[in-house]
Amino acid sequence: MKDLFFPRCCPLCGHVVEDNAVFCEDCIRNLPRTEQAFLRSNMTEALFAHEDKFIRGAAFLFFEKEAPIQGTLHKMKYGLFADPYIGYALACEAAAEFMQSDFFDGIDVLLPVPLHPKRLRERGFNQAEWICMGLSEVTGIPMDTTHLIRVLNNAHQAQTAGIKRTENVKNIFAVTHPEELYKKHVLLVDDIITTGATLQACMKVLSPIRKCYFSVFGIGKTR
Repeated sequence: MKDLFFPRCCPLCGHVVEDNAVFCEDCIRNLPRTEQAFLRSNMTEALFAHEDKFIRGAAFLFFEKEAPIQGTLHKMKYGLFADPYIGYALACEAAAEFMQSDFFDGIDVLLPVPLHPKRLRERGFNQAEWICMGLSEVTGIPMDTTHLIRVLNNAHQAQTAGIKRTENVKNIFAVTHPEELYKKHVLLVDDIITTGATLQACMKVLSPIRKCYFSVFGIGKTR
């Protein structure tokens, strides 16, 4: 009934979409794909190559300021009408395409980058969890939201730059029941990968776990 009076429109072009679609077919076809699932030593992997237990990484789309995708991903998590289904839909599309490569081979569990409980209450959802839900729906890999937690409510990364991003995420994460991640290959999931500082902070608390390895996935990657 809601869609009868307020039909869902594609967040990229604004055209009305049918059924349960989030994006129109033309916009899905023309998304700025990175193809990183099929390309090793890509710019996402280069951010984490120095991490001993890092396996691989990829982002689905190139994220560029002033491009249509910036506004779309902004709608995903900000504002009065924030729409986490955007992240879910993009993740489903990414998973279907990435499964044509070996990107998900050997991954045991999906770990979304967590929000602090205060920010989660303010926003009402964690966009990384919605992205994980889309990946899990298509791949069948379980997601976990209990073992990686955020213990400090730091400033938004988008409001910091350069080396300050690394300082901003220092010691903000922790792991509960690390023994349950023993011998697991985890996929860390975030929305936009910029410097990689947030994901590196996650890796720092996962690294002490014996035989726990990690890969990363982002919906977008800045150039």
